[in-house]
Amino acid sequence: MVSVSDVHSFLEVEWLKKLYAEYDQIVYQYQLRLRKPLLQIRDLSGQWGQWDPLTHTLTISKQLILSHEWQHVIGVLKHEMAHQFVSEIFKGDSGHGADFKKACDALGLSEEYRSAGLDLGEPLRSWRETSAIPKEDEAILRKVEKLLAMAESANENEAFLAMARVRDLFHKYNVEFLMNKKNARYVSLVINHKKKKIDRLQQMIASLLTGYYFVEVIFSEDYDAYQNQSHKTMEILGSQQNVLMAEYVYGFLRQQSESLWQSYRTARSLKGVGAKMSFQAGVISGFRKKLESMEAGRAKQSQSSIGLAELVDGMDQTALVKFKDPGLRNYVRFRFPRLRSFSSGGRVQTEHYNKGRVQGEKIVIHRGVHQSGGNRGTLLGPARS
Repeated sequence: MVSVSDVHSFLEVEWLKKLYAEYDQIVYQYQLRLRKPLLQIRDLSGQWGQWDPLTHTLTISKQLILSHEWQHVIGVLKHEMAHQFVSEIFKGDSGHGADFKKACDALGLSEEYRSAGLDLGEPLRSWRETSAIPKEDEAILRKVEKLLAMAESANENEAFLAMARVRDLFHKYNVEFLMNKKNARYVSLVINHKKKKIDRLQQMIASLLTGYYFVEVIFSEDYDAYQNQSHKTMEILGSQQNVLMAEYVYGFLRQQSESLWQSYRTARSLKGVGAKMSFQAGVISGFRKKLESMEAGRAKQSQSSIGLAELVDGMDQTALVKFKDPGLRNYVRFRFPRLRSFSSGGRVQTEHYNKGRVQGEKIVIHRGVHQSGGNRGTLLGPARS
């Protein structure tokens, strides 16, 4: 009979293997010239990690692994590696001064993992659950919520206009941010569905987000220490406001595509993964077509709806110039210095794809999509440009 102690011992060996793999990956990603230390997992009193230059040992707290998500373990690991960097590269002490800050920059370490006393509290889940969002950003998010509430109108034209105004609002906000050269607060939000692969629906929505919602999306993986399993993740990067909005859109589109599929499947007594994948791919394709139509028609839109026009506060209705946010590009490089791109393919069943596309073109995003569990993400790593 296997005892609890035996299970814990087995897991600690697996955790240690994973830590060595993470260490090697960080060294590779950031092209560091560090000598591999002795890694160990121990019960540390009042500390999440420890670097000992005399014994060349890097220690991670067992309690950290047991009580926090793996992303925090990586944050602490990089913190201690920054101390190692100071010791080996700068030949300095282990404090948190200027050399340590430079080492953190070299490791792409987010701000919340740089201080001596790391606060690894509950991560931000939505903009309503925190007081950390600046008032001007909160005002924009509330304005978007009001606009999306108007999209619930039975009047199809007004609903379409509301969605177009949301896009205009975000476009205008981002252009003004760049023109005024403000320092954006860039963050990363991880979405983990606890699956071994990224499905095609995720890939299509990710492409849509990067094309229309002023964010970047990176596919990576996360480790579940209790299950000793790795899962594929989707990470949304951008300014905090844009990331929260993009995550909202992501959750809505997954929920809506599933709901539409269930109705379509029931009406036709369909079975099979292929039909579902084809239909949902069509839904997202149809929604993309709608966004493209909105972009093309922005300059032609009238201000016939007084209520919407008042909410937008005299927004310019002409087409806005497409732009690239250099701060976001720098943040992505900061977090992922050695990105690899990949393309996805796959066949679809034409009949179900076309039916899904028709449904996708009818989608209007409503407010109030606040799910718990699988679709929600975890907001990480603030950084400033």
